Order: sequence, then structure tokens, then C-alpha cells
Amino acid sequence: MRRMAAAFVVWTMMIGAGVARAQAASCADLRAQKDKVYGFHLTQLNEAQIDAKSKEIDAYWKQLQGAGLEGVSCLKELLTSEKTDHIFQFDAASFLFQLDKSSDSLNLVKDAIVQTDFQETDPANYLSLALELGQRGVNIQSLAARLLLFPNAIIHISEHSLDLDSDTAALFLYGSMDSAKACKGLIAQLQAQEPFVRAAAAHLLAEQMTEEAFRTLSAWSGLADIKEDYRRNDIQSVMKYQAPDPAEFANPKWTREQVLQVIAGLPHTRKEFDDVMSTRGAEFDRQMREKKPSQEELAKAVAESEPIYGIADRTAFQNAAVATLKAEDFDTLREARRRALYNISDESLSEYLAYTQVMIRLLNRLELYKDYRAH
Repeated sequence: MRRMAAAFVVWTMMIGAGVARAQAASCADLRAQKDKVYGFHLTQLNEAQIDAKSKEIDAYWKQLQGAGLEGVSCLKELLTSEKTDHIFQFDAASFLFQLDKSSDSLNLVKDAIVQTDFQETDPANYLSLALELGQRGVNIQSLAARLLLFPNAIIHISEHSLDLDSDTAALFLYGSMDSAKACKGLIAQLQAQEPFVRAAAAHLLAEQMTEEAFRTLSAWSGLADIKEDYRRNDIQSVMKYQAPDPAEFANPKWTREQVLQVIAGLPHTRKEFDDVMSTRGAEFDRQMREKKPSQEELAKAVAESEPIYGIADRTAFQNAAVATLKAEDFDTLREARRRALYNISDESLSEYLAYTQVMIRLLNRLELYKDYRAH
């Protein structure tokens, strides 16, 4: 079914284009117009009605933007007082996020979108906005936890042709948090009433790989009740020691110091990626074009080369990290993995998962947290 996406795309494009200021309206006018425009349910509208409603919403946000600072102040009042119209809450919160990045406004945005109805609002927009809030220092535990309540959700990220299940969607939020906050939130969810929430929380908690996570899961009685194979397998890969194959990390190509230096220099923002792409990335591409490698030769060249954008697919570098890093470097890996989730994309996810595999292998090589892991 077609979604209106709660006018998110409409007015985001509007802001970017720089619309002309409309005649300023008073807050009373904006409140009255809001009551006329909103209060609908997308699931009850047909295609023609959705088109008409989109135009009404577009006109409303132009009117509010035309009110300038008074409009922003009014928007905060409307958002604070609204408790039941979840479409308006998400629209208004998203609009406010574009206009005001102050701490108070960001927390107001968080408190509004935590009530999002995923039948009315595209969860992909929710996920992107939640990640941006987290990156700006907002505590998004409640926003991440909300995703766990939708176990069969498929969240489509159209920009990257990516479909996410609820566990993976929640991973972007919990994985991008400070590990202490993530563990605290996930441990609380182990006591949730819904068994699928408890299972998802255990799955995500295992991937945190902190001492608190290991201690909690080793004593938790709910592990045996997890029914899904993928969750059990992922948890077991973390919680159970597996003897490493020394051949996998024999003769490392990089030293410990070099590994840490490379990780520290990897890009984690769009601008940093663009800068690397136009320099080192462009040079690597030029060299490959000159060699005219086959697909197999290209894959091998990537696997053996120094990471440029990230460690995913850089097999030799991953092996060197496992071979040379020490226990005191584990937090460095965890932080690099957290920073890899800078946007909702398959590239960010691949990078996060690559770090996760390196961390699991290092756990086994160094036998870290062995008091809590099965042998």
C-alpha cells in the first residue's frame, strides 16, 4: 500500500528548496489550521484522498514556516500539548528537528516520536530520525525499545534497497549507542512481558560483548526459551568459546600499532567518506582499472589491501587485527564498530558485522571474559 510518509518527504524537500515566506500566521491560527488538517488516519484514506491530504499538509507547513521564530515557538507548544494524534506528532517532530537542534527541542522530538504508530508512519523515517537523535547525544533507549515490539516488521530503506527485520533495525540504534546505555536498556528488556521482546533483547545484548552483557546472559534463565535459530546461533557464537585456528592469523600483514592507526583513520561521516573517496579511493580504483583484473582477482586485491573506507571484506587486515590486538584494545574495536553505524545503509551494517566477527575471534584467541563464557 502506498504511504504518504506523513508528509516527511514533502516538507523536507520544501525546506531544502527554500520556499518563499508566507504571510505570518498567529499561533492561534496555526492551532486552528492544524485541527482542520490533521486528525485523520492514513489507513482510512484512498489514493485520491491521500493526494488531497498531502497538499493540505504541504500548505500547512509552509504557513508555519512563514511565521518564522514565532512559528517555531508555536510548533513546540503544539507538539508539547498533542498526545493522541501520532501522525501530527511525527510530522511536527521531524519538522522541528530540521529547524532547531537545541537540546530541549531534540528531547521534545524524542518524546513525540516514541509514540509513533507504524501503521500510519513509515518506520524507515522513524529509524533514520532516531539514529540522528542518538548521534546528537539524545538518549534513544526508548526509541530503540519500541522497535522490539514489532517482531515481524520489515522496514524498507528505499535509498539503499535494503529490507530490515526488527532485530536488525533495532541493532542500528542499540549498536550506535554508548555500550553502557545500550546494555542498561537491553537488560531491562530481558524482563519484558512479551517473549519475543526478551529474545530480541538477549540477541542484541550478546552483541554488545561487554562484561556486564556476558555476566547478565550467563545468569539469565531465558536463554533456553529462545526459539529462533538465528538468535540462538548468534548468541552461542558469542557466549561459547570456540578454539581458534592459528593458521587464520599467522604471519599478520600489519602490526598492532598499524592496525590501530588504520582503524583510527577510517571515515565515519559523509564528508569523511567523500574526502577519502576522492583521494585514496580514487587512486585504488585507478590502479585496478589499469590492471583490468577479473572479478576473482579484484576480490583478492580488496581482501589483501589496507582498508580505505572500512574493514569489511578486508580479510588480511581482519586477520592481522585478531593476531595482534590485545585485551586493552577491545574497547577500541567496540567504539570503532559503534561509529560505523553513521547512517541506515547496507554499507554501515556490513562494517558493523565485520567488526563483530573480529571481536568474536579476538574473544576466543585471548579467552576474554572466560568466567562467563561456556567452554
